[in-house]
This record gives sequence, structure tokens and C-alpha cells, in this order.
Amino acid sequence: MVDKKKSSNKRRDDNSYFAISRRRKQRFMLIIIPIAVAVIAIAVVSAVMYSTQQHSSNNSNYGAVGSAHEHAAFAIKINGKQIDFSQPKYQLQSRLIHVEGGDGTTLHRHATGVPFQEFLKSVNMNIMNGCFASDDGKQYCNNAENKLRFFINGNETDSVNNYVINPNDRILVIYGNENADQINQELDALQRAKIKAT
Repeated sequence: MVDKKKSSNKRRDDNSYFAISRRRKQRFMLIIIPIAVAVIAIAVVSAVMYSTQQHSSNNSNYGAVGSAHEHAAFAIKINGKQIDFSQPKYQLQSRLIHVEGGDGTTLHRHATGVPFQEFLKSVNMNIMNGCFASDDGKQYCNNAENKLRFFINGNETDSVNNYVINPNDRILVIYGNENADQINQELDALQRAKIKAT
């Protein structure tokens, strides 16, 4: 009998206004706390990413974002295959110099003094010591069979790293064993590439 009385009191307590309010509050907190944690985590990650991008973009040799707006066509070909910069992983990786709008052949420079190398760094690529390093970690270096070559507006040059693009420039980076005729075909194709000035 005593057990029934305790059980009856417990049920009454469970159905009381305060017990119901307490359960509602607990359910509400179970929903709100994870949402709040997720929002805070997203804010922290965004702040870190923005800070990192700002830090990498704040080179004192470059003008402020918006101090220029130039467009050039470019291509990077490795062993006969052109890198497709229209892929999302390459789009808008720097505020200073980038490809955008799903286009992979028009380079946009938005600050004065920003060289081609800054674009390569933004897409995790590099040219150094006769080697082209792609974003997948592979290196393509000068050797007896293949050569890394650079062309600006049809003229071969020793490097494109420090070159600051001008309106309607054409930049070709090519690695392989192409002969003069094949190089000229690549340069002609690049000359025909449409520059999307937006």
C-alpha cells in the first residue's frame, strides 16, 4: 500500500505544472545548445579563414584590393594537358588575383603590383628552380626530355613569377617536349582565347 501511495505521489509530481515546465525546458536546451555550439564553431572557422586570407593578401608591395582591375588570358599545360582552372577548387582563391565565374582562362588582378606567382600560391601551385609544382604535390622539373617554358605575349621569358599582368596579356606556362611548331600552335590558341572582363 505504501508503494502505491509513493507511486501515486510521483505521478502527480510528474504531471505538475513545474515538472512539465522543467521537461519542456530540458527539451528546449537539448535543441538550442547544439545549434548555438554549431553557430559559434562556424563563426570561429570563418574568422580564422578570413584572417588567414587577409594576412596572406596584405603584402606591403601590393596595392589595396580595388586599386586595379586588369584581365589577361593564361594557360598552364603539363605534358600536353591543360590544367582546368574552371574547377570550383581554383575559383576566387584570392581577393588580389584570381579566376572567377567558372572561367578558367581569364585571370583577374584586383590590386596593383600583384605578380602571377601570387595567383599560383593561392591555388597551391608554385614555380621554383626549374620546376612546376601542381596542387596535387607532383613536381615537373627540367630534365633531358622535358622542359618548363614561359611565354608572355608570344615571347619566351625566363620566368613569369614576378610578372604583373597588364590588360589583354597572354601568359603560357608549358612543360613537356613540344617542338617549335607545337609551341606556336599553343600560342595561337591562347591568342584566340576570349578574355572575359567582368
